[in-house]
Amino acid sequence: MSCCMKNKNYDKKIFRLVSILNKLNGGGKVRSSELAGEFNVSIRSVQRDLDLLNLTGFPLDTQEKGIYSFMPGFSLRKLMLTDEEASLLTFFHEIADSLGKNFSESFRSLVSKVLSREDSSPFFVKLPEIPAHMKNFPFVKELEQAVNESQKVLIKYESAKGIAGHRLCPLKLVNFEGFWYLLAMPDGKRQFRKFRVEKIKGIELLDESFDPPRNLKAALERSVNIWFSEEPGEKILLEIDKDAAHYFKKKIYFPEQRIMKEKKDGTLILQTQANFNEVLRTIIQWIPDIRVIKPKELDIKVRQLLNAYLKGSRPRWG
Repeated sequence: MSCCMKNKNYDKKIFRLVSILNKLNGGGKVRSSELAGEFNVSIRSVQRDLDLLNLTGFPLDTQEKGIYSFMPGFSLRKLMLTDEEASLLTFFHEIADSLGKNFSESFRSLVSKVLSREDSSPFFVKLPEIPAHMKNFPFVKELEQAVNESQKVLIKYESAKGIAGHRLCPLKLVNFEGFWYLLAMPDGKRQFRKFRVEKIKGIELLDESFDPPRNLKAALERSVNIWFSEEPGEKILLEIDKDAAHYFKKKIYFPEQRIMKEKKDGTLILQTQANFNEVLRTIIQWIPDIRVIKPKELDIKVRQLLNAYLKGSRPRWG
């Protein structure tokens, strides 16, 4: 059986499992014969699906042959999720959207029950709304192959200037804030560039390989947003007002963020190591609760952006 056929069968099985869970969680009963007809599979295949759900922790009750329901008192919304599990569901939502409309809608329905928005649920996760044009990317399989095999590609990419060709060494498919990007190096250069996946209009896999950079893993682990680069950048000192200090104690907003000092009034002195693009948007977001101590060049850049905004002109980030 080909790899493509295996993936297709696997996706169908996931779709069946999610659909069955949806039906069971509605409080009703499911009949193996009806499920077989709905999914166009054998009753034996449905039976294996139900056995798998039962073995993986979803307790099923079979009072009549061929008829199943959740055990009395069990509900998906009563599952006690950890913070990590709740975050994983949010991430899997992004993956589900890329698999197609049917799977996406079934997964969203399941997640809405597990992370119920009713008062009885201890969790609420705001799932990102993905526009239609950002779903079902046509070249994901080709990009995945190119990344796995370190194979050079030629892509057609749409930008404000039109569609242009780019000869690239693809490194990773990465997701930041709900957007998928192709992280790549231009052929012959050792610098990172990011391409929005939904703007890739064509791809050709070339019969040429490349050696991924050794600093790739470190750069990804250091990143906090899509503006990261191949090099760590320079050390930056920031002052955080006492009213915002507790946020920066609990969450990493900047690469390699470290609290260097906490003043008596609660003000923090933070150190980060990054390029300016990585920190500028976050700094702007936290004004007036943040101030650049050094380097002076970064402080000047922040002031230039703010002055441009106040004058009604378009800020230049680069």
